[in-house]
Amino acid sequence: MSVFLPFVTSPLNPEDLRLVDSFEPTMRSLLPGPDEPVHAEALLALCMGDGLLEVLEWSREGSGADPAASMWLAALRWHRVLAGDFPQGCPRPTPRPTDHALRLIVKSGGLALIPGSADTSLASLSSAEMGTRAAPPQPAADDEAALLRILPISLVPYVEASMKQNWAEQAVCLTHGNPRLLREARRRALAPPPPAKHAPAHELLAVVVEDLSQRWRKTTLPGT
Repeated sequence: MSVFLPFVTSPLNPEDLRLVDSFEPTMRSLLPGPDEPVHAEALLALCMGDGLLEVLEWSREGSGADPAASMWLAALRWHRVLAGDFPQGCPRPTPRPTDHALRLIVKSGGLALIPGSADTSLASLSSAEMGTRAAPPQPAADDEAALLRILPISLVPYVEASMKQNWAEQAVCLTHGNPRLLREARRRALAPPPPAKHAPAHELLAVVVEDLSQRWRKTTLPGT
């Protein structure tokens, strides 16, 4: 279902401004240290953030967008980053800056993944069908790391709480379907941003987050 998010001009709601300001430090919290491997689900969260940004961009231009479809396309882009191509029979969305950069980093060997951390989600996305709340591809899958993709949803401004919770459930159901995960996804969609992470982060991934955050801020703040 397409939605249109009415961007305000002035003044900006203090809560929305807090979310915008929290985007970069919150997304940086996903990153490993300079010499540490990254969880594949953290990369999916970055791609999901760029997919949600696409929804915001369409809204700012005065057009509606389907958040569920946009999140699925973001997950397919992530699949290509890690597996080298899209699942057979699926749409082939054009790259976004985040997945394009991640693909270059992965191909160059500049990033190590935690072994096995992508297995469940990659297997779920192998179907040509988008997972939904009515039909998740792996209804019993209960992987806590799948909740990382809720972080960018929790930071979207201008969106009512119930809509964020619906988006969070849909994001999980793209690959997982365990009821416990869905309940926790709804909770995390409304949770305050975690404390800022000040430890050194993987240099190349930090650049990716910085670029995504700049584009997020430019799109969400009126007059920019």
